[in-house]
Amino acid sequence: MPHAPLEPLTPADPSRIGPYALLGRLGSGGMGTVYLGRSAGGRTVAVKLVRPELAADAGFRTRFRAEVTAARAVSGAFTAPVVDADPDGPVPWMATAFVPGVSLGRAVAIGGPLPEPALGALAAGIAEALESIHAAGLTHRDLKPGNVLLALDGPHVIDFGIARATDGTALTATGIILGTPSYMSPEQATAGPVGPASDVFSLGSTLAFAARGSGVFDGGRPVDVLKRVVRQEPDLSAVPDSLRVLVSACLAKAPGDRPTPRQIVEYVERVAAPRPAGAWLPPALITAIEEAAAVMAPSVTASAPPPGPLGTAAPADAVPPPPPPAYAPQSAEQPKPAGGGPSRRRLLLGIAGGTVALAGGGTGLGLWLTRGGSGSSDGTSSAFALTDPKRPLGTEVTATPLWTAPVSEPLVQIAGEGETVLAFSAKNIWAVGRTGLPLWGPLARTGESQLNLTGIVAAVGDGLAYTVTTNGTTMTDRTLRAIRLDTGADAWTLPLPKLVAYDVSVLGALGGRLYITGNGTSTTFDPNAADPKDRFTSRSGPFLWAVDPAQRKLVWAVNLTDPDTKFPKGTMFLPSSGNRLMWVSANTDGSASKITGIEVGGQGKIAWEQPSPGAGGSTFEALMQGSRGPWNDGPHSSAGGFFLHVTDGVYAIDPANGQVAWRSPRFPFKAVVASPDGKTVYAAGRPTTALAISVYAFDAATGEVRWAGSIEGLTIGGLALQSADDTVYLASGGRIWALAARDGKARWTHELNGTVTYSQIPIWAGGGRVYGMGTKGLVAISSTGTTTS
Repeated sequence: MPHAPLEPLTPADPSRIGPYALLGRLGSGGMGTVYLGRSAGGRTVAVKLVRPELAADAGFRTRFRAEVTAARAVSGAFTAPVVDADPDGPVPWMATAFVPGVSLGRAVAIGGPLPEPALGALAAGIAEALESIHAAGLTHRDLKPGNVLLALDGPHVIDFGIARATDGTALTATGIILGTPSYMSPEQATAGPVGPASDVFSLGSTLAFAARGSGVFDGGRPVDVLKRVVRQEPDLSAVPDSLRVLVSACLAKAPGDRPTPRQIVEYVERVAAPRPAGAWLPPALITAIEEAAAVMAPSVTASAPPPGPLGTAAPADAVPPPPPPAYAPQSAEQPKPAGGGPSRRRLLLGIAGGTVALAGGGTGLGLWLTRGGSGSSDGTSSAFALTDPKRPLGTEVTATPLWTAPVSEPLVQIAGEGETVLAFSAKNIWAVGRTGLPLWGPLARTGESQLNLTGIVAAVGDGLAYTVTTNGTTMTDRTLRAIRLDTGADAWTLPLPKLVAYDVSVLGALGGRLYITGNGTSTTFDPNAADPKDRFTSRSGPFLWAVDPAQRKLVWAVNLTDPDTKFPKGTMFLPSSGNRLMWVSANTDGSASKITGIEVGGQGKIAWEQPSPGAGGSTFEALMQGSRGPWNDGPHSSAGGFFLHVTDGVYAIDPANGQVAWRSPRFPFKAVVASPDGKTVYAAGRPTTALAISVYAFDAATGEVRWAGSIEGLTIGGLALQSADDTVYLASGGRIWALAARDGKARWTHELNGTVTYSQIPIWAGGGRVYGMGTKGLVAISSTGTTTS
């Protein structure tokens, strides 16, 4: 039962349960009523008094006694332990340690969806709690936002230990649903065998709620909700990239396809944003937790709940308030002196089993770790061969930016041509000249709250920027705009097919045509259908549009459906040259992964289809593999006449037949890019047992390793690679490195913004410069790292 603000006792409530004087009501539900109690010695507990009809059931008492005995053995850092109970009293009751906090449902109602680092801490904390609960032989069976308390030290799971005791009682026999339908597992919804994997499914639903502000299966009658739980794949587009695959794996329909709580913790340690030092929650939630803790004061007396959001126990599906406006930098970023020492970020970490663990629950070893490089100043070491991935590449040389141009919103893409650099946010476009002076913008590209926050949202070429914009606030009316780089004016526009769409990307041009991809739903009406129910037909899923820019018309459009893929998701990759695109698809849970060659000159006809080489055989294997992130343009999709495909390594795919031409050593690469001449492939990722980024250079024709090495130190977040001007630019964790293309040695490094992100990192290089997003806007740095270029 979630701890809500303390309410006064009613005349029907007892004044004492066992040794505990009752101070007020914390809440009530299908299982009973929860009170705040205090012992004679001053210990504050949450006392649950079960419903009288359950007390009259002899079978319930037997099961309740066994469950309480097991629950006493649960002692995890993120659980509220059972401290006392009386299963044989006139009305059975149990007492747990009182956790001063707010339920996850109420927290989202107060502050909206949780930020990405807090989501990672939430996932790891709940998983650790489940691990403790399952080790005691229990299954929670009712994990939901209302049963997760957010406290100052992390999340705590409550209300475990009595759900199984109700099996077979009058309460279940009369058809009352004790669990919450939106957070039940498919096996619960179909009355199948329920075990620990059921709690993992509920954890996935709970994390999705925390990320989006509403449940993924919410809405309608309970029976309709349960049908969606069993049959429907959830929309996880609001879940951050670093956690989306994990949440999807938790929500696998088959229990055996879900990760274990320990695997979830390990995934968060490796991939998700770390829990920050200090408060792990936003200020508004810290205030709410402090108010909840006030009931522990010795002189507390229950009173009516205060007015406003903090005095109302909001439902788990409450709509959060709108997010704050985008930040607006005030001035250009000041350059740092060249040659200074590496910057450091103070992060509290735990080291366990050779991996980075989130600090929480009082466990872990606190370490100060350097975020810069290591090794000699020129990145070389005589003890390592050129192709040894342990060869140090780092440097302590710090670059000085040429200039910083203010932009008022976080960027999702940077691109350019000639003397013009374009900065794209989710809603606007800015154009900046080579000197850093603004040319035009902001130019609105969407009236929605977001059009596409990751991926290649625009393509630039021949003095034009091609991007898709929306008309007003509608989600169905979209226009392809060809925008002049010099003025920001439209050279021409083209209305696009009407459909509800998201993740709309302009991949680029190939063979004289532009290619647009995304996900959407369209509805057609046939007035002649015999059955009125058949007159409306809806089709949803990924789509691909081909546009002839010379004739300014849509030449063909296809829906990328697949009878073998029940709930298709995927990415379209556009090569730098050739006559085929590559579509990489899979089910939402990562299964049924395949690669498909699509003819660009044949109305989107499929040329070949192959199983994805190196794809994991299980959901969790797929979850732990490499990926290339949101980059799918030519330099990130192809090299040497081959497609670049990333799973358990880098694979070169022959566009003629989909066969593997060569493959790299097995490694979870997270970014890949080709050199401008297409002769070298650069790939980067993180070893599972080291605090480092490993970088490789492969011969694009043969896959031979030309060089390899590592940048040591604490490196977290997503990865991005760009290649230009004999330099490989690597960005991660708010920092950028410039590596020499010939051997990978770092020339310089620079902290762009200190922000860890797992979504797209905006970076673009060309003309002897690299551009990224700094704390105060668009930053330009010379390839030499100095103020001359």
